[in-house]
Amino acid sequence: MRQNYFLVAAIAIAAGVMATSCGGSKKVALESTTGQKAIEQDVCEKLQEEKPTLRAVGVGQHFKEATARNIAEAQARAQFARSLATKVKTSTSEDAGASSVYSGDEATGNSVSDQIAKVNDFVDAVANEVVAGTVPIKISKYILPNKQYKVYVCLEYQKGVSELAAEVAKRVEQKIPDEQKLKMNFEFEQYRKRVEAELEKGR
Repeated sequence: MRQNYFLVAAIAIAAGVMATSCGGSKKVALESTTGQKAIEQDVCEKLQEEKPTLRAVGVGQHFKEATARNIAEAQARAQFARSLATKVKTSTSEDAGASSVYSGDEATGNSVSDQIAKVNDFVDAVANEVVAGTVPIKISKYILPNKQYKVYVCLEYQKGVSELAAEVAKRVEQKIPDEQKLKMNFEFEQYRKRVEAELEKGR
């Protein structure tokens, strides 16, 4: 009886070892086959994805924490400005295309496109001005093995999409000379609506 007990125990242990080794080999084989490793996102990156139109994230590294944060904030502001400018230019270009199609002749269509192109010249400057209205809503700090600081910063334009569109439209309107406004029949409210519609697409 005692001998049978030891036999059963030995079989059970052997089965457990085999099961573990099989599972382990499968895991190793899977990793080596795909060659992929999941990278966890920082909380700042997750927050930015929740409101991509109104938020931007930057990351900075430096041996001084303050410098790392400054780099991250500058990067986030640049990202926000680029994204905003792209959306505004898209809405403006779409309007130029529609105006050209419905204009009376090719010359008028080209004139409309030229005027819209001039508006686009102001957009980058406007986007950089609007960035001043963003504020940090989350900052993550890490110490790297080389003793450098790694800082993530998530910025947000907190007034909302409608207010953002209105601010952009107002600043663009202020930069367009009166004679150009007349040539392109610039209407503030219509322009604001087009900008807002484009910004809404990214939400």
